[in-house]
This record gives sequence, C-alpha cells and structure tokens, in this order.
Amino acid sequence: MEKFGRSGSLNSIIDDILEEICEMIFHKHFKESLREFLPRYIKYLAYKIETKKEFKETYDKLEEIIWQNMTDLLQSQNSETLETQYREKIKEIDKEIKSNPNNFELYNSKIRILLYFNQYSDVLAVLEKMRALFPEREVDIMIKKAYTLKKDKNLEEGLKIIEELLEKYPKNNTLYNYKAYWSSYLGKNQEALNILRGLIEKEPEKGIYHDTVGEILIILKEYGKAIEELQKAIEINSNEWFIHQTYIKLGICYKALGNHDLALRNLKKGKELTKKSTSDTETKQKWLKISDLFLTETEKF
Repeated sequence: MEKFGRSGSLNSIIDDILEEICEMIFHKHFKESLREFLPRYIKYLAYKIETKKEFKETYDKLEEIIWQNMTDLLQSQNSETLETQYREKIKEIDKEIKSNPNNFELYNSKIRILLYFNQYSDVLAVLEKMRALFPEREVDIMIKKAYTLKKDKNLEEGLKIIEELLEKYPKNNTLYNYKAYWSSYLGKNQEALNILRGLIEKEPEKGIYHDTVGEILIILKEYGKAIEELQKAIEINSNEWFIHQTYIKLGICYKALGNHDLALRNLKKGKELTKKSTSDTETKQKWLKISDLFLTETEKF
C-alpha cells in the first residue's frame, strides 16, 4: 500500500478531512475512530483514480469521489448515529434561522449539509423559500437549484433553469458560461466550446472563459490545447479569484502528458495561491484536497 505516496502527505490529507468533517457534521469523538479506516480508504481511491486514468470533469469528479463515496461509507458504518447528528445539526440551523430569518448565509449553511447527505428534495424546498425571501438573489439561488438537480442526475432540468434565466437576463454573460458548463455535462462539448468562443469575442479581457475552455479540453483529453487556454487565462487575469484553480488544472494536464516537473511546479503554485485565496472555506478546502491528491500521485515519480 506504499503505492499511494509519502506518508507525510497522506497524514496531512487525513488530518484536513477529519478536521473539516468533525467540525461541520460529526461529533469530535468520532475523529479517532474515523482515522482508523481513512488511510486504507484514501489509498483505495488513489488506486482507483490512477488505474482509470480518466480526467473527465477532473476537479468536479474528484470531489465527488472523495466526499460522496466517503459519506456513503460512513453512513453504512454507523447510520443511526450519523442520522442523529445530522438531524441535530439541521435543528440548530433552523433555530438560528428562526431568530434571524433574513440571514442569507444561514440558508446556505443548511443547504450544504442537506447536499452532503443527498437530501435533494429538502434542498429544493429551502431554495424555493430563499427565492421568495431574497428575490434580488434570484440568479444565485436558481443556479444553486440547477446544481442540486445536477447532483440528483437531472441535468436536463438544470439546463432548462439556466436557459430560462437567459431569457430573463439575456445580457448576463456569466449565465452563458454556466450554459457552456451544462452543455459539456450533457456531452455537448462542441456546443459548449462554441458558446465560450463567442464569449471570448465579446469580452476578450476576461480570462475565465479561457479557463473554462481549458476545462472542456481536459474532458476531451486534448491536454496540449488545454494548456494553451489555461496559460492564456493566466496571461489575461493573473490576479483574478479563479487563477489558483487554473494552476492546479495546468498541473493536472502536465501530469496527464507525463511532464512531472511542470506538473509539480503548477500544482504547488496552485496550492500556494489557494491558501491565500479569499474564496469561501468550502471552495478552498476542495481545491487544497485536489492539489494534495495530485501532488501525492505526481511526487512518487
């Protein structure tokens, strides 16, 4: 099982995971019992990732493999206890919402927990309530609804939401960027690329479109072309909020092409920038874990 990589890196990943899940979901008393099986489980995941060599929707898929599979495993080990803790956490948030019903972030916290436990119908109900309470946040709320439908394997309905938003807000280019993502999720990668090329013509000063093109080219396993697009994103907007992700994606591309030196350089740069990022904690932790997993796999060469 030494195949996974350096024990120090593995221990760091395990500590991060335990710290996050015991803070957000489980009682701290669970920490040591969870520690016993996490090393074997993470090594198994690393082996599965390495064997398949599939980089399709790399960052999104990797997050789902780690968190969703781990959730399933934990629930099967002690479902009654976990369900109790989950319900208690929801009760706590509901109590806070009752005291402060106009706090948007409280609803977001509730949604994150419900998503973690795959309670999609409950998430959709909360989002409908949010839409009534915060009409000015309609686009944000409806994108969350589309994302929830995606998690529930209902991609077509998610795309329908985005298209309805575009009818209402036809000048919102961010929505076209989302449409490109959803088209790609549905396997319509060429359509997605056409949307993004149009956005690049409209707003050449926005590197994020090149970043998204790079992601889709990763899905198509066109790693050389993906690298060109990701590098353009960095050239145009080297200090933008998403650039830490761009470096990590570059590292993934170089790893796929067998250039381990450049893979390490970009993964480390991405990890360093992620630590300094002003993104929300959940997003930061997600990208730190992705960079750590690919660094661990790359460093063994």
